Order: sequence, then structure tokens, then C-alpha cells
Amino acid sequence: MGAMKFLLEKEVKQFKANSFLPKLVVIFPLMVMLVIPWVATLDITDVRLTVIDDDHSGTSQQLIRQVGASDYFIIDSHCKSYAEAMEKIEYGSADIILQIARDFEKGINSGDKAEAYIAANSVNSTKGSLGSGYLSNIVTDFVAQKKAEKGFVQSSPVDFEVKYLYNRHQNYRLFMAPALLITILIILGGFLPMLNIVGEKEAGTIEQINVTPVRKMEFIMSKVIFYGVLGLVVFTEGFVIAKLVYGIAPYGGLPEIYCAALLFLLFISGFGLIISNFSNTLQQAVFLVFFFVMIFMMMSGIMTPVKSMSEWAQKITLVLPTRYFVEIMRCVCLKGSRFADLWFDYVMLAGFAAVTDFFAIRTYKKQS
Repeated sequence: MGAMKFLLEKEVKQFKANSFLPKLVVIFPLMVMLVIPWVATLDITDVRLTVIDDDHSGTSQQLIRQVGASDYFIIDSHCKSYAEAMEKIEYGSADIILQIARDFEKGINSGDKAEAYIAANSVNSTKGSLGSGYLSNIVTDFVAQKKAEKGFVQSSPVDFEVKYLYNRHQNYRLFMAPALLITILIILGGFLPMLNIVGEKEAGTIEQINVTPVRKMEFIMSKVIFYGVLGLVVFTEGFVIAKLVYGIAPYGGLPEIYCAALLFLLFISGFGLIISNFSNTLQQAVFLVFFFVMIFMMMSGIMTPVKSMSEWAQKITLVLPTRYFVEIMRCVCLKGSRFADLWFDYVMLAGFAAVTDFFAIRTYKKQS
């Protein structure tokens, strides 16, 4: 315990002496939490719409005004022909075409079909599919309302009432906040321990440790503990920013969240140390960490749901600790899940942390 105390004191002094790392620990979470929720969003707004009104009726004009009043669309232009509208799509000045067919008003007044045509630019598939879906819903509701005013009853085999659970406002920032906190831990928790070891190798100071009676376990665990505590501080900083700026508060308990964060930090710190044990230069270490960090982020469910991946990819995620951490964070923050609900994910995280830290100790070569 005496050796561990001095090793931890050494880590603190090294961290304070570095002119860059303390600033990074403060600024990085701040920038991630303040900028990314506003730019990395799947909410579709301000879709540029080109309208072709072949009906030229009062009803078609009402439909155009209703579409324009939506938060989703900006009516960019009115065209006389479909070919003219397609030119705007091709040059990128419009995203979707709405063509109102002739006799649109007549179809509503007679109870017959009222036709409208939607063409969406699907180069951006998300914007194209969601934008056309929003627009078709607006047009369908408008036609149904107008026919109801004329006394035509629309028969529907099913009457749906949709209730949104856990994120009832469908605010994408509530979905992104836990993912960003995880991303911060992956990057800082993986990079900082690795940079510390490799930096000591390149500076030659690690040789001074190697000739002392300090055991490998004490040396490695001092770094795991220090960067684990540092990671919890950064994690707390991100949580406070999410609360103050976005009003995001977890539905579940903080013990569930911090227990998962601690287990994950024990894993990711040990993982960074393993890479540093096999790296002789900073370039080697950064390349390897970046490679694995990309896998952890892309295949964990942070951005893309695991169930949407190919079957072979879903099987690979079973051996990625980030999958279980993402599941815990989202379930606790949005659903209010407890330890008993997510016991398997906690066991898996604890297992990964124990195995990784064990190999971090075993692979460190202490030459005296």
C-alpha cells in the first residue's frame, strides 16, 4: 500500500506538470457536449421543397400553405413542370418535389381519389425517406380533413393511437447524450493511459521504475486507478453540462450509472495499457488505439442500433464491452432501469474489466 500511495502521487504530479492534458480533460467534454448534440442529429428539419401545382385551386393553395407552416419544410420554389423541378433536385437546390395533380380539389369534393406525387432526393437516404414520410402524412391528413368537412367518412380498418415511451418528446438529444458520455470515456479513458506509458518509454523515465522493487501489479494498477478516477471526473463534468444546458436528467439512479462507468473505465484503461505494452513509439500506439476505438464506437450501438446490423456483426458485438455499457446507459437514463434489470450487462462489464486488467499486468515487461 505504501508503494501504491507513492505511485498514485507520482501520477498526480505528472498530470499536473503536463501543460496540455489538464486543459484537454476540461475542454474536450465541454466541446463534445455543447457542439455534437446540435450537429449529429437525425431530426429532419428545414427540408427544401419544390412545389408543382397543376390544380391551381383554392384547396391546393391551402395544402401548400399547410405544408409551408410545418417545421419540417421550407418551400424553396414553385415550378411549372416536373422537368423544371428535377433540375433543382439535380443541382441540389431542392430536396423533395410535391406535385399536386389536376382535379385535386374535384377529387376531394366528390369523395374520389385526390392525387399528389412526391419525389425525394435519396442521395441522403435518411433525409429522403423521413422527409417524404413527413410530407405524405401532412398530405394524407389534409385530404382526410377536407373530405370529412364535405361529409365523406373515411373507412379505416384500424384506429391507431400512438404512445411514445421513455422519450415521449422524441428529442434526439436525449438519445445522443448517453452516447456522447460513452464516447468521451472511450477516447479519454483509452488514450490517456496509453499516452502516459508510451511517453515514459520515449522519455526513458520508465527505466527508473523498472530498476525499483515496485511490482508490475502495483505499477499498472496505479495507472488504472488514477485514470479511472480521472474518467469519473470527466464523466461527471459531461453529466453536469447535459443537465444545465439540455435539462437532461436520468430516470434511473446514479449508482447504476456510476457503477457501469467505473467498470467500463477499468476495462478501457487496461486496454490502453495493453496496447502501450506492445508499442515502442507514440505513432504505433495511437494507430492501434484509434483502430480499436473506431470498432468500439461503430459496433456498440452508439450510433446504429445493434439489431439493425447484419447477423454476423451482431455476434461480434457480443464480445465488445461497449455494447453492454451502451445498453446500461440508455436503459438507466431513458427507462429508469435498475441493477436487477441489467445484471447480465454488469456481469459482462466486470468480466471484461478483470480480464483486461489481468492481461495489462501480465504483458508489462519489467526488466530490472
